Amino acid sequence: MIEAELNNKIPKLERWEDILSSNVFGLLELIDNKYLLKIVANAKNIHGRIILYDFKERKIKKVELWKKFLTGYEPDIIVTLDNDDFFIIEVKYFSHEHNKKERKSEDDKKSTAEDEKSGQLATYLNLEVENKKSDFIIYLTADYQSLKRIDNSKEKINSKKCLDNIYHIHWDDVNEYLIHQVEHLEGTEKKIVNKIIEYLNFKGFTYWNGFKYKDEYQKLDINIGEFCG
Repeated sequence: MIEAELNNKIPKLERWEDILSSNVFGLLELIDNKYLLKIVANAKNIHGRIILYDFKERKIKKVELWKKFLTGYEPDIIVTLDNDDFFIIEVKYFSHEHNKKERKSEDDKKSTAEDEKSGQLATYLNLEVENKKSDFIIYLTADYQSLKRIDNSKEKINSKKCLDNIYHIHWDDVNEYLIHQVEHLEGTEKKIVNKIIEYLNFKGFTYWNGFKYKDEYQKLDINIGEFCG
């Protein structure tokens, strides 16, 4: 699937969340989700606080995509740790095509979408696995304003405590972390991490590093404000 998307063999869709989740977390599974806990440990809530959970002594027991609950809910990702604690990762990503279609009534649609999303995330905090509830949720998106929009939604009036336990991390941050790791890797693990980086770059999830054509620009011989005879 990932090679098909990288080579533009998949029809354009409005929403790519499921494909994105499958590609990235499917590859991470091949290396036992080695970097996942370190990545999510840097997520922050609306107050800028990182997760108050000690991941240092924990290992991942399993990662489940789209686990179905009897209540009808289906979180994108459930990460269960070796002590049977678990947390949910909810993935959100809009393609350029979807963004263009939203512009007609952007404010109304975003408000409605975030009202629904905040209510959904709050509900996810009450989901039980083996008689346990998740203490927090990771909201993984391509939008730096995601939590701010949820904070401004109607749902915050009744779920302020829930909002404090919803943490956000950007896809750019995931990519940047892996980029810093890959230079120290080798063999199959390095190939897999490089493939994830290639894919995230393809999706546009990269930090801005300035203009690419700086050197070429400096080579141009341009006389501004002068006439050439």
